[in-house]
Amino acid sequence: MYILKRIILLFTFSLTMCTAVAQYYSGEHTFDGENKNEASVSLTTGKNIITGPCVGNTLHYKHYFNDHWSIDGGTNLQYTKQLYGFKAKGEYHIKVKSFHMFASGEYLFNHYHRFNTNENVANMSVRFERGYWDITLGGSLINYSMMGDHYTEPLTLTFGAHASLRPRTHRWNVGLLFRNYDDFYYENWNINWGLDFYYTIKPSWKLFGEFNIRPAGSMSQLASKYETTGKVGLIYRWK
Repeated sequence: MYILKRIILLFTFSLTMCTAVAQYYSGEHTFDGENKNEASVSLTTGKNIITGPCVGNTLHYKHYFNDHWSIDGGTNLQYTKQLYGFKAKGEYHIKVKSFHMFASGEYLFNHYHRFNTNENVANMSVRFERGYWDITLGGSLINYSMMGDHYTEPLTLTFGAHASLRPRTHRWNVGLLFRNYDDFYYENWNINWGLDFYYTIKPSWKLFGEFNIRPAGSMSQLASKYETTGKVGLIYRWK
């Protein structure tokens, strides 16, 4: 009976926590042939039906070795949700006819302090990008460590799409998106629907932001709200 209770607890946790802690996505863009380094900081606030009001910060650093290879690292602190996380990512970029293709491998770690639980994620994805839109497809392997036990989800699909009002090279832009991942999580079928923007203050500084709504239920078919968040941040770029 004790073993059965632990199995049920792990199963319930895996179903809820894979959607309980939404982190926040700063967006990606084609290498422009100029910047070799990029750092960003952002503040996110919102409301989650489990934790209530939520506040957090993210920090990112990206380095371009050339117009093909780059590395990316980041940290995440969610104060009211009582979690922290970090990630590391490598990416390869190549142009195929009129498309830019990005193949990436990423490792992600999250620690849920309230539940004394660790989450380890490995992801491989390919992103196809043009001036006004991009599409991402891939797969994730997710493992949870809790109460001395481990639970690994089957390989899950990663998908996302984004469309912009203006070309991504324009000084300012507004876009629409949907995806089942973010900077610090990968999910099964719960989808983020969002509106994002950026404004280039000057070549080395960019203001960016995002508003997300995440309904509850598989493929977001249920009408009940799960989480609503808003984010604003700054990107600094230098050679």
